[in-house]
Amino acid sequence: MPWDPVVLELEGLRIEATPRPSWFDRWFECRISVVARPFAGVLETIFTDEDFVELADQLERLDPGGDAMLGGDRAAELRFVVEVQQGGNPDGDLLAVECTLTPSGDDPYPLLRFLIFKVPPLALARAAERLRALAALDPWPKPP
Repeated sequence: MPWDPVVLELEGLRIEATPRPSWFDRWFECRISVVARPFAGVLETIFTDEDFVELADQLERLDPGGDAMLGGDRAAELRFVVEVQQGGNPDGDLLAVECTLTPSGDDPYPLLRFLIFKVPPLALARAAERLRALAALDPWPKPP
């Protein structure tokens, strides 16, 4: 496998993406794994290369007080709202990220909302790089 399937990994949240072999479409089979005690689970869905580029653009510009979203509308939706972490952050450089995950953006139920603390801004920048690299994958895997 010439790519790393892990796109984003934070405490309690992991996104893995694998290109779906195709002659025409650039889709990714994705697994969004969440451990937010007492809840945990995996949402399996499909996103396009355009979804990944859009999220990468948002993550690169994401400042405290901002938000970013993967998917939405009829697709699964993962939304990030970022703030500077209050407490346990002596240098003031760590972020608190509120994550909201739903299997369909136009019907927000069931919905899981959870917080991730002590997120270095570099983790989001690295995720943006991985998203762009996957979206630009060439050659695209073809079906057998």
